[in-house]
Amino acid sequence: MFRRLLGATVAVVAAGFAGGYAAPVQAQDGELVMMGSKNVGLASELHTIDVAAAKGSVKAIRIYAKRRDIEIDRVEVVYSDGKIHNEQRKINLKIGERTREINPTGDGRFVDKINIYHRAQAGAIVPSLIEVFGVQTEAGARAIRPVASVAPVGAAPAAATGTVAATPTAPVAVNARPGTVVDDSEVLFGAQAVGFGVDRDVIRVGADIGKFDRVRLRVLDNDIFIKSMKVIYANNESEEVAYNANVAKDTRTRWIQLKGDRFIKEIQLTYNSKPNFKGQAYAEVYGQYAEGWLGPQGEGKKYNAGWVMLGGQTAGFTIDRNDVIKISKNEGGFRKIRVQAVDQAITLFEVRVVYGNGEVDVLPANRTRVDAGSTFGPLDLKGGARVISEIRPTYRTRVFQQGGVAKGRARVEFWGQH
Repeated sequence: MFRRLLGATVAVVAAGFAGGYAAPVQAQDGELVMMGSKNVGLASELHTIDVAAAKGSVKAIRIYAKRRDIEIDRVEVVYSDGKIHNEQRKINLKIGERTREINPTGDGRFVDKINIYHRAQAGAIVPSLIEVFGVQTEAGARAIRPVASVAPVGAAPAAATGTVAATPTAPVAVNARPGTVVDDSEVLFGAQAVGFGVDRDVIRVGADIGKFDRVRLRVLDNDIFIKSMKVIYANNESEEVAYNANVAKDTRTRWIQLKGDRFIKEIQLTYNSKPNFKGQAYAEVYGQYAEGWLGPQGEGKKYNAGWVMLGGQTAGFTIDRNDVIKISKNEGGFRKIRVQAVDQAITLFEVRVVYGNGEVDVLPANRTRVDAGSTFGPLDLKGGARVISEIRPTYRTRVFQQGGVAKGRARVEFWGQH
């Protein structure tokens, strides 16, 4: 009897290891069901597996590797409601192995796609076959995916066509230069007058500002018709976030979710304003920092030697004393700030920092000349780590620059370090 039990136990264990460490078809709280698969070339660093056609909702996902090992750096789960889960951990997935459950939830959710970031393998010719499984209950198997959330592979996100959801906005353009951070950590990527003909603009962003997970448009003076709005990421991957869409004048569109938080290389816009007596339209493009980017434990401190951009403004040729840079979406903990003149030299008189509790810290600069491309600081903040509410500089653009007269107002940026 003992020998028969021992033999049966060995057989079960052997069967489990034959397909990797996750051979059972029953998960802890549901059945494992195939959602989608893709052959992924290991020379590339990012692969997207579309699972919008999978039936039912799932409580978690697991990833299965076949044919080749794969070293995963991050997994993004993109849900049908626009929410994104970032699984930020190293996964050394061997042939035949499945990951543990990724983002287990108490209720079933519909998944649109899985983005897998992995370490590129130079010279890798044979691809790995990646399969995505969902942990699905009986109720999840019967759940019907909302029709609006189903999209063909490569299509723009839901609600990115037709009339884009928008809310009214003040009919006054923002007096700021591209790269300026405005309220709620919105970064102005760029602005452009839109004529009656089809216009194509490329707004360059770069990886020095930060990572973003959402973009939106602000349209003034006239309605516009967006033929295409593409986001080009730093790895040259592109995503069309809106196409064939109308945006009414004096409105600000809803936030359009991007593929997780990442650096943006540029934004490409193809659009035209509607010919009528109102004339040209004026379009502004904004992005919003990824959640936690500015926080003391945020990812922003990994870049630019730990400095994160808090905001910016343009300095006039007369002494500006009324500029206010609001830092309304930050998690505090800043110990130092610095002032950077971007494209023209400035004269800096002082910087007033308003903390979250209303206290004001006056940091004198004593009419210091800050040349283009140079910084003033770092300046230590009073009392150690602080939440910053506002920055109020006193400065002006110098008329006489190195090599001649100023060619416009200087752009000034304010950076913080934890």
